Amino acid sequence: MADAVSIRIRKVKNNVLLGRKQFIVDINHSNRPNVPKKELQKKIAEIFNISDESTISLFGFRTRFGGLKSTGFGFIYKNIRLARETEPLYKLLRNNLVEIKKTSSKQRKEKKNRIKKTRGKERSKIKNGS
Repeated sequence: MADAVSIRIRKVKNNVLLGRKQFIVDINHSNRPNVPKKELQKKIAEIFNISDESTISLFGFRTRFGGLKSTGFGFIYKNIRLARETEPLYKLLRNNLVEIKKTSSKQRKEKKNRIKKTRGKERSKIKNGS
């Protein structure tokens, strides 16, 4: 138990409009330099009795000067759909909730110029890739 980590959750708010719980996480990690977010997600899922860890979003962690303690923020969404609607794209990519199709820059520019030339239903077809 030399690598024991204690987690304290405070200022829990239930945000009904965005469908999530918001809180501050305090972590004491005396014999470790830091704690990975995946490990924190598992421990917070145990605390709140959540089966799906991907609905937990942790961010903004700062380690205190001298180590031993870190503080950050967390959201727990009711379901993955709400998380995809409200979370920014970079956080969704971190939690593997969305994938981006990789295309070459030339293909993106050609698509952009095709969209410029069309109007109406054809334009939306090109945008959506149908």
